[in-house]
Amino acid sequence: MESLFRRRGATIAAGLAAWVGRPEVPLDTQSDSPRMVLRARAFAFAVVVAAASLLRAASAAPSFEFVSPVPGSALVLPETNIIYRPGGIVDASSLLGAGPFQVNGSLSGAHGGQTRLSDDGRTLTFQPDPPFSYGEVVSCIAGAGVRTDTGGSVPPVPFAFTIAGPERESLRDFPPPDDGAGSPFSSFPTGSPLGLRSAALAESLPPDFPNIQASVFGTPSPGRLFVSDLHFNIFGIRIPSYLLILENSGSPYFYRQLPWTGLDFKMQPSGKLTYFDAAARAFYELNARYEVVDSFRCGNGYSTDGHDLVLLPNGHALLMAYDAQIIDMRPIALGGRADARVIGLILQELDQQKNVVFQWRSWDHFQITDIWDQNLLARSVVDYAHGNSLDADPQGNLVVSSRHMNEVTKISRSTGEILWRMGGRRNQFTFPNDPIPFTYQHDAKLLPNGNLTIFDNGNYHVPAFSRAVEYAIDETQKTATLVWQYRLNPDVFGFAFGSVQRFSNGNTLIGWGAATPSLTEVAPDGSIVSQMSFDPNVTTYRALRFEWPPVRPAAVAFSPATLTLGARAVSVAAQITPGDSTFTATDVDPLTVRLNGVVPADSAYVKWGYAPGDSLKINPTDVTLKFSRGPLDSYLLAGVDRLTITGSLKTGEVFRGIGEIRVNPVLRVKLAAPNALRLQSIPGLLPVSLAVGPEARTIAVYDVQGRRVNRWQVTPRSAGRVSWDGRGSSGRAVGSGVYWIRVEDGAPGPALKVLIAR
Repeated sequence: MESLFRRRGATIAAGLAAWVGRPEVPLDTQSDSPRMVLRARAFAFAVVVAAASLLRAASAAPSFEFVSPVPGSALVLPETNIIYRPGGIVDASSLLGAGPFQVNGSLSGAHGGQTRLSDDGRTLTFQPDPPFSYGEVVSCIAGAGVRTDTGGSVPPVPFAFTIAGPERESLRDFPPPDDGAGSPFSSFPTGSPLGLRSAALAESLPPDFPNIQASVFGTPSPGRLFVSDLHFNIFGIRIPSYLLILENSGSPYFYRQLPWTGLDFKMQPSGKLTYFDAAARAFYELNARYEVVDSFRCGNGYSTDGHDLVLLPNGHALLMAYDAQIIDMRPIALGGRADARVIGLILQELDQQKNVVFQWRSWDHFQITDIWDQNLLARSVVDYAHGNSLDADPQGNLVVSSRHMNEVTKISRSTGEILWRMGGRRNQFTFPNDPIPFTYQHDAKLLPNGNLTIFDNGNYHVPAFSRAVEYAIDETQKTATLVWQYRLNPDVFGFAFGSVQRFSNGNTLIGWGAATPSLTEVAPDGSIVSQMSFDPNVTTYRALRFEWPPVRPAAVAFSPATLTLGARAVSVAAQITPGDSTFTATDVDPLTVRLNGVVPADSAYVKWGYAPGDSLKINPTDVTLKFSRGPLDSYLLAGVDRLTITGSLKTGEVFRGIGEIRVNPVLRVKLAAPNALRLQSIPGLLPVSLAVGPEARTIAVYDVQGRRVNRWQVTPRSAGRVSWDGRGSSGRAVGSGVYWIRVEDGAPGPALKVLIAR
């Protein structure tokens, strides 16, 4: 960072010194009056003084961790704040008095404002009031009088930066660039996918609800699918879209219509939902009841981009913005335009109070010519970076994907320096076993093992095709080893959008972006587990899966813990204690509680206790539920001693806990006679033939989750023999699997385990 500081200080000092020596500097091109010339020279002199001070300070290599705007930078927006992180914990008492910031605009003069110490205790921000003026140079001294826990008083840091020209004002409502599609959705395949079935059959769905086709070939990963339908049209018409949480069948678990495009719909690690509303140009956060509880927008005058939002464990938020500036491209590229609208990339971190505490700009670190397709430099709009995903590694460093540069970049969130660049024209890595560089990629995300997954759109592959890839990264040797990839057979090409999500079971969910199918889940061996498609001309920006609603942990203790009562015992109690602070006992909805997903609770009561340290206040400690013994016998007699209790919370979430009941061996033997069932037929074949005792009158079949499948009466003419045809009480054939059959009256014997193989 200090080398960057010295480099930019020298550049601005030399450039402005040469500039001030010119005979006249007409700030107003419509006037060359002596008054304007004198004003210009005075302005230039002030700038040179600031730059010289900057250069002297730079040569002294002051100690600081991060400042923003970058010293010597240009194209800064007037609304910018100033960020200063000296390194170490800031002594808040040292901020009293004159304050740690001295700020002066060459046109607007001295600036007051509000100084804040962020919730990290390390970062100081200064919000000028009023904002700066277009075209001026701002000189700052940051850190005066500040003390930290690492070195006492820190030396002040002088630096300067330049505000963008007044032409930037005309670009405030400049529409954000598209995803570099290059062609409208009419180029999608128009044939219906084979082997898929429509799930949007419910008459209650709105008439414009997207048609969804889904197929399940195996066992998908736990959770529900999060998508939002995206209509990519060439007419600029605002087409409503839906936020969708879908079952694997494609049927909606939840949906909400938006007036325009919704993007990046997902569950954050906190258990909250977030999405980008294009009409509002903001991210919104929802709780488990789907109520808006927060919103996130970029600061410093930038309009929020909807490609990604990352909420960090400390409550901070990472966002992106696109910054349009008018730049003369003629000296930069052959055929460049004098008034090109060039789009820069802005990364921001907001603290819990929504203050910008970190800002990184592509103007300061990338070159416009880093764009992969040099032909695009001659266009009227040059979107040279096009950031489309953000992530943070365990150390807090940022990983950003820049689609139009074919590059994934790692950036220090402490200093703002680039740590490495992968792919594109500035590539620092070798790919020992992957001869196909990723191009126009999306969704560069880190796995827990440090590997990097990328959706490789493949716009510049010949021929074009899309794939999901995973690389093992050696940051020391700068190697990226391909450890996994997936391509559909035949290949598909999603020219825009796309995502890759890895699950703990090894499965991977791939969102194919602007292609059909829309998403595919694959097992580690490459077999397709499930697949889903929207209609042609409709896609989803990302396709993700989360266990929803969020499951909160609970401790379960059964009473009695060991059953020594007779088979006719009335009930068993289960004490539910919240496993963390995310819910309380009073949040439990007793009517929704189920044991092993089936058996309801007969009653419930909440236990209250004194709050720690305050004898006048009480708080709920746990809730006790009672379950009838009868429905539990199918588990206990079959040897199922670990039982799961789940239920809904008033927060909209659910809880889950597992407890254990031990059965006295003597009791188990007692309960096993005299009506034990005996299998008479060949295992696995239908019908299932059974021999029963003479006292048996009622036979029931349960699945492995304890749900009753069928129940029937034994007639005297059965002569001790009964059979089951493999059908449920509805008459429908059951699927292959394990089932339990037991006598439910008299002295019930143990349940008999049978296997059905169709």
